[in-house]
Amino acid sequence: MHTRFKIANLRPAIAGTALCALLAGCGEKPPAAAPVASADAPLLSVPIQRNGAWVIEAQDASNKTHRLLLDTGASFDVFEAQGPLAAAPLTKDAEAEFLRQGTLTRPTAGSGMNVNTLSDAYHTEFGLRPALRVQNWALPAGSPAFRGELGRIATIGDAPFDGIIGVDSMSKLTWRADYVAGKLTAYADAAPTHDWQQCTFMTRDSRTRSPLIELSLGDESNQFVLDTGYDADIMVPQELFDNLERARQFPQVHTVFGTDIANRTIPRPEGLIAGFAIGQKAMPKLTVQGGGQDLRLGIGVLEKMDRFELDFRHYRFCFDLPSKPQDSALTVVRSTLERQGDRYAIVTLAPDGRLAESGANMGDLIAKVDGTDVKTLDLEQLSERLANPATHEVTLQRGDRTLALKLR
Repeated sequence: MHTRFKIANLRPAIAGTALCALLAGCGEKPPAAAPVASADAPLLSVPIQRNGAWVIEAQDASNKTHRLLLDTGASFDVFEAQGPLAAAPLTKDAEAEFLRQGTLTRPTAGSGMNVNTLSDAYHTEFGLRPALRVQNWALPAGSPAFRGELGRIATIGDAPFDGIIGVDSMSKLTWRADYVAGKLTAYADAAPTHDWQQCTFMTRDSRTRSPLIELSLGDESNQFVLDTGYDADIMVPQELFDNLERARQFPQVHTVFGTDIANRTIPRPEGLIAGFAIGQKAMPKLTVQGGGQDLRLGIGVLEKMDRFELDFRHYRFCFDLPSKPQDSALTVVRSTLERQGDRYAIVTLAPDGRLAESGANMGDLIAKVDGTDVKTLDLEQLSERLANPATHEVTLQRGDRTLALKLR
């Protein structure tokens, strides 16, 4: 389901030809040397769960804790220009050093960058990352970063995050996600050996620096940006979505809603499709959304795996599928919800979605779900309950009236 503060609609894909014109190293060069660590010893290990973004806690130079999003769809780290974890302005000395090292290919001259999201773009400046530490993973101050406006980009549920760690930093490590054990670990070098079902070649996008994974559908194969900041299954450009629809690949298509960085409601078509494969392994049924800027594989696909590994050092993606992978389903609620005090307002509503078919109207305020006051639920929890067929009743406030609707 796509709700107002979901990452899928708001997180940045910091990319474009302007980025490579300014920053060196956009080709297929090996990542920089990894931090030193003993063999098989992870630098960090944090809990993860299915249906949840990769959010970690990091300490700054004063040991204050901050929430950070790990986002392989963002080319570089992003921090506020002002805020609890601010990126410093780019100094002349730092710029000169980056030019000498080849990190910058030309002076910035204070021109900044355009940051592209899935639906819009805004202007941001090049700057310097603050010092951070995540367990034994040290991220030194002074590395390249963007100075953005995170309030315009995303929050997770109702809890904001203070920065984004992009693929430029993440590619220094090997990442292993184990959803069976509920752990995300990162290693300075290769992770412990494994004998998983499938390994495939992982390249890097020449513009965004993000990892690319090849997906096949029938006789056609394409490289998809692997984006841990995108919370759905697959996003494709509108033209490709229309071609799939004309070829009758979708048994059903409907509209879902998201919002952009200016809080404008963005409708997107969504369809369910079978037949995608990674390497020799067939994927379960996946949802595909249209209207993207490129081919994008989100964390929704990764969460269908029992475990997977991003090995940037050896350009390899490995994974295990469960014996019965879970199919995706088309979005049920199909609405945009926004917290207003201790209620959630229905901002947009598709006519054939579950809430609309049950009698809800745009502008209604959700007060309770099966007797549970929604002030105790964050947006993610509320969305999951509304999409669950076991949820039977929602209590709405419509003007001065209170209504109890039986959910279809």
